[in-house]
Amino acid sequence: MTRPTFAFVLCAATLAVGSRLPAQEAGRAKAVSLYEASEAVASAEHGSIRQAVLSWLPTDLTDVALPSMPSLTAPGGVRIGGWLQQGFTWNPDSPDNRLNGPNLLNYRSNEYLLNQLYLYIERPVNKEGGIWDIGGRVGLLYGTDYAFVAVPGLELEQDGTHRWNSDSHTTYGLAMPELYVETFVPIGGGLTVKAGHFFTITGYEVIAAPGNFFYSHTYTFSYGEPFTHTGALASYQLTPDIVIHSGLTLGADNFDNPNDNLGYLGGIEWNLSPSTSVAFVVHWAEQSFGGRRFENSAEYIQTFVLKHEIAPGLRYVFQSDFGYGEDQAMVSWGQLGHAEWYGMVHYLFYDISPCVTLGARFEWFRDEDNARIAGLDFLLDGDEYFNFTVGLNWKPVDWIIVRPELRWDWSDVDSPYISGFRGMYDDLSDKNQFTGAVDVVITY
Repeated sequence: MTRPTFAFVLCAATLAVGSRLPAQEAGRAKAVSLYEASEAVASAEHGSIRQAVLSWLPTDLTDVALPSMPSLTAPGGVRIGGWLQQGFTWNPDSPDNRLNGPNLLNYRSNEYLLNQLYLYIERPVNKEGGIWDIGGRVGLLYGTDYAFVAVPGLELEQDGTHRWNSDSHTTYGLAMPELYVETFVPIGGGLTVKAGHFFTITGYEVIAAPGNFFYSHTYTFSYGEPFTHTGALASYQLTPDIVIHSGLTLGADNFDNPNDNLGYLGGIEWNLSPSTSVAFVVHWAEQSFGGRRFENSAEYIQTFVLKHEIAPGLRYVFQSDFGYGEDQAMVSWGQLGHAEWYGMVHYLFYDISPCVTLGARFEWFRDEDNARIAGLDFLLDGDEYFNFTVGLNWKPVDWIIVRPELRWDWSDVDSPYISGFRGMYDDLSDKNQFTGAVDVVITY
């Protein structure tokens, strides 16, 4: 079962249905049928917030001194922690469906979101003692982001209905994206084996809020990569500068794969020099998507990430992705075809002061068969998406991050066949979109 997505909005327009999607239906589109879309359309709440919450921060902040956030460590090396992320995205177009086009995670326009209230309990494995060690981690996420990591076999039934959360109130919910044990084996440079349910190692951006520079996410991350896997992953320290990953999964974004086929997840991380590193990761699996469609849809994804420190305080990151999937694109009424997607993202970060960093991001993403985002190749023209984002990270203390940003999106996607469809933004009426956003992340 694919997670409900922005494609539902497009499909709803195709079917001339005048209702709106609930928050759950803002998830990623991997392949969505018109029938599934018509079933998923439902009404969404309206809000009255109509003003931006974005203020530029001073740069002379080095003298700010607030108390440290204490850590909590239980006997036996067990640690308890987490974070709270909340934010607001201003969209001057004020779309009636309250969606920021196909942008994910901060998908709701002009509305406060408690994205992630995260709690984890872990025992990290000791990799330095030269002896066997066992640990693990359990992570619970409550908030609007739960819909993007809720998976069939755990939080969801195979038909997409909820096990943990009410189907009638889906804006906020609970998910468990991490549930694994980890073992360290003192062989060679060190081998760790993770088994269970865990975040993917593909790409640069991540679900965990503290791990990103920007509040908003790229199309590459949102539609081109998995979020979680269930399976086993071994990581071997081949040399002090090279780590090799290899493992088996049940696919992408599920806890139970009804077709019982195993996928492969592997890659390499290589520190080429003190200032440069690269990572290359691949994932291949026969996806099941809930047993209703695409039960054996072969899907291949590869990601490449380059990190380079240009000068002290100036850093550059480059990412490229390529993906291929069978039977994912709706190429005609009732007919499915293959899908390809690929893109590049450039990041540049500059440390203005010890607690303020300026960042910029430019992305080009091509959904060649309109299967990942829109899901209706035979009704659409165009297939490219762009975004340019600038923002700040302000850390008054090491456990608080304030992240304002300005973002410009544009796409050439429209349709000569759907009345009123002129683009992917502002209720499918525009080919570009401007947003301003800010979020606050508090770690504990």
